[in-house]
Amino acid sequence: MKTCHINFNSTQINIIMIPHMFAKPSCFKNIRVMNHTDSQYIIVQNTDYIYCRSALTNAILLNMSFVQFYKSIRYKISFFLFVLLSVGLISCGNKNNNPSLDSNSDSTEISDQIAEVKVAPLKYSDFSKEIISNGKLKALYKSDLRFRSNSEVVSDVFFKNGMNVKKGQVIAKLDNFTLLNSLKQSQEQFERAKIDLQDILIGQGYNAKDTVNIPKEFFNVARIKSGYNKAIADLEMSSYNLKVSELRAPFDGVIANLFSKANNLPPASEVFCTVIDDRKLEVEFTILENELNTVKIGQTVRIAPYAYPDLTIKGELTQINPFVDQNGMVKVIAVCDNPNHNLAEGMNVKIVVEEKIPNQLVIPKQALVLRSEKPVVFTLSSGLAKWNYVETSMENTTSFIVTKGLNAGDTLIYEGNINLAHDARVVVVK
Repeated sequence: MKTCHINFNSTQINIIMIPHMFAKPSCFKNIRVMNHTDSQYIIVQNTDYIYCRSALTNAILLNMSFVQFYKSIRYKISFFLFVLLSVGLISCGNKNNNPSLDSNSDSTEISDQIAEVKVAPLKYSDFSKEIISNGKLKALYKSDLRFRSNSEVVSDVFFKNGMNVKKGQVIAKLDNFTLLNSLKQSQEQFERAKIDLQDILIGQGYNAKDTVNIPKEFFNVARIKSGYNKAIADLEMSSYNLKVSELRAPFDGVIANLFSKANNLPPASEVFCTVIDDRKLEVEFTILENELNTVKIGQTVRIAPYAYPDLTIKGELTQINPFVDQNGMVKVIAVCDNPNHNLAEGMNVKIVVEEKIPNQLVIPKQALVLRSEKPVVFTLSSGLAKWNYVETSMENTTSFIVTKGLNAGDTLIYEGNINLAHDARVVVVK
């Protein structure tokens, strides 16, 4: 029995051949290439060697001094099948018995790649402890306007919802024919009463223009008998009714909830429209009673409307209600500016109350990754990424406090660290 040694991935593999199956060496002048039907095996044969290669394995080189053929085509076919079977067995044996070869190859390929990362120096800074709550925006100044009389129709409406209005501008008015006529009658009644009062005073020997020398008691009686007091009251009421027949803006703002139309009676018990000063808004929210000692008047808050995910507005705490409800919650009010007028009454917002904790090692959240369910932070040293197990304490929406595993002055890798390995080569980008 003869043995042929074949070098395959630096591993010696023995193929056993039985001499009586081979008659004499076979000589081929030309190279022959035979493709298997599934295109996975290629055999090249000449007078000295047989070269067999599989798409799944490395090449196998058989020395022809060990390979002899019978002249019969039956044995040539047997040998061809034998070589294919050997390739298959070697391929399976290589994958099952040497898994480290593939893994080493992959590892080498990954380690040869230079990752691009972003870094920042780690230093002590203030950490923002956050209290997060939800609330609704309300206008700091808002006025519901309504007509005091619903006996006259609305003659004109000068504004629409969403329009800006200045203080004192007429928003809408009632038909004032009846009101003007009533005012004229009141003025005429006042003049008649004034003449009657003068007649009473002159009849008693007093100068109607010199009321200082007239006894107070007598003068009051004369005003009542002449109807002078009643005439003044009627004139004032007529003037007031005419005045309130026009709805005027009490301050600069924007019109809201205006749904009535001209030539219709105004709603009897409903608000005709609302004027909102949207330059300043307030938000009411709740906090837990055990968080009450962490908030104070004047503290800065961040307000983020859900309608604008990328918008954050700074506000200030203005009121803390000193009362804990049955659910253990405390109401708090903050005020914020609305310079661009993009916030509206009733918007749902997220409120973040911040408390500064000084002298902490603070890292961004994206700098921390998990390896085997443990927190890891990569630092940069001599062009290599270094693996550091860390321990953290408090966190907020953007960062962690690191209590163990890092030191001030370390160069922190905070971007491009997802697939890094220890001692991986990296290049810093801006």
